[in-house]
Amino acid sequence: MKRNLLMFLLVFSVMISFSQNKKAIDVYLIGGQSNATGQGYMKNIPPDFETDKSVHFFYSQNLGGGGTAMEWGPLCQASETPDKFGVELSMGTTLKKLYPDREIALIKHALSGSNLYEQWATGKNKNDTANFGPEFKKFIHTVEAGLSELEAKGYKPKIKAMVWQQGEADARDIAGVENNRNYGKNFHHFIKRIRKQLNAPKMLFIYGYVIPVPLERFTGREEVREAQKNVDQNSGHKLASEKAFVIETDDLPLRGDEPNSPYPDDKIHFNTFGILELGERFANKIKEELK
Repeated sequence: MKRNLLMFLLVFSVMISFSQNKKAIDVYLIGGQSNATGQGYMKNIPPDFETDKSVHFFYSQNLGGGGTAMEWGPLCQASETPDKFGVELSMGTTLKKLYPDREIALIKHALSGSNLYEQWATGKNKNDTANFGPEFKKFIHTVEAGLSELEAKGYKPKIKAMVWQQGEADARDIAGVENNRNYGKNFHHFIKRIRKQLNAPKMLFIYGYVIPVPLERFTGREEVREAQKNVDQNSGHKLASEKAFVIETDDLPLRGDEPNSPYPDDKIHFNTFGILELGERFANKIKEELK
């Protein structure tokens, strides 16, 4: 009996020592639709911008990137195709500048054109998997796989914040008036549920306004943008979510403004310079609110 007790204490002490020796790493999540996927062009990145490759990056198998999907590697682009990028480059690089003594890791999954009311649906609780939307499932799978791999590498990961750029699909005419109007309720529920799903109740949630220019096909634009304002922690609205903050994006340059753009009429997607600026704004807002 005494021998078994001594053996238990030895094993327990080894486990405690291993846990204490794990290196802390701050994890930031990226999700949403096309402006989160990223419509910036690698070839148009200014020569004075340098990606900080000491930042760790993990992205879903649905994205094409400069590394290998579902494997940790140095920070690189990950969008619909490897010639494009999203907020990961500037966000990760800026976070490392803001927290030079911290290990920084980003995990990303996004899908262009995806809506919140169906594709990112979170169900009523953790066990309501039958009502999980396909993109929510992929996102959770990607995040959990990334966290597990970090732990296997000897890190102690902590989710600090999530950034989200989405809402255009829910504002479309084809989404229907009901889904236009329900964006605020769905968004509030999404933030609450994703924190519970990832066991990160204090996770900061930062998101940007969508659809800077009124366009005919986005008949629910005002409803979605009003909902985004209301969900902000400081709105005073019943939909306000603690530690959720919206940032300004209407001044960011669009893809139609980019020199030699293949989409000269695009007034929905941020261009190369807009995406770089958006990533910086996300990082700076995270720093501001985590103080």
